[in-house]
Amino acid sequence: MKSFNERISIFNYFDYREYLEDCFNALKSHRRGYSFREFSRQAGLRSHNFLPRILSRQRNLSEEFIPVLSAYLHLPDKERKYFTALVSFNNAKRPSIKEAHLKRLLALRVVDDGCKLEDKKLHFFDKWYYPVIRELASICDFKDDYTVLARHCIPRISPVQARGAVKFLLENGFLKRGADGRYSVVDAVIATAAEVDSAIIPKYHKKTLQQCAAAVETVGKEDRNFSSSTLLVSRKLYKEIKEEIYQFRKRLLAMAKNCKDPEMVCFTGFQLLPRSKIFAPDPGKDRQ
Repeated sequence: MKSFNERISIFNYFDYREYLEDCFNALKSHRRGYSFREFSRQAGLRSHNFLPRILSRQRNLSEEFIPVLSAYLHLPDKERKYFTALVSFNNAKRPSIKEAHLKRLLALRVVDDGCKLEDKKLHFFDKWYYPVIRELASICDFKDDYTVLARHCIPRISPVQARGAVKFLLENGFLKRGADGRYSVVDAVIATAAEVDSAIIPKYHKKTLQQCAAAVETVGKEDRNFSSSTLLVSRKLYKEIKEEIYQFRKRLLAMAKNCKDPEMVCFTGFQLLPRSKIFAPDPGKDRQ
């Protein structure tokens, strides 16, 4: 199983289901007649549909099966610890708990040099002002005076925070500095697994929503736009509204990308939330 472990490194995964599925497919490709039933038999599992139910998300992988699967897949100690943390991370429901398990995963991934850069990029959303400074530095000729850069940020941050943000953005490829000393945005896209997003992004959204609430009193009416609507919709229309918001946000991003004379950094947010439970239609009404 040594060559098998070398081909599929568990440190490349943030979802244990994807890892187990790739392991199964790799084994199946090299073993004639290999099946889910054979997987269970060889691993010492009683149920022949154990793995299909896990992969189809009909059930979660419980901790009691970690030693069994770790032994069958011949995971060394570091990989087994990562597998254990991965299961806890995926099974966690609350964002705060998922974030704690994510930090554990990132710490364990340090053993794999190929993961370090991408793990650092995940911290782009650690500070609400990192995305702001990334854009602001490209239009504000602050000449390395971080007091000037900090003063132009709303809400205002400290010069130390501004310096730290620029340092992070430069080191991780979100900003670059030209020969003339001016900064420009690098078209760097953070591509993370959905499981990672579900742990990191809620914290970022929570902070920005808090700032939006404060902006009602700190930002003048002429410089802000807040509106809301309470609607009565079907489940189908709810999904259509969600897609409409997504497409509109993409159009805004395209408009901003094509802007030839940027003068300021702004934030726009869209919230679509259920305000009641879903009521299934009463089938008896149609017969009356």
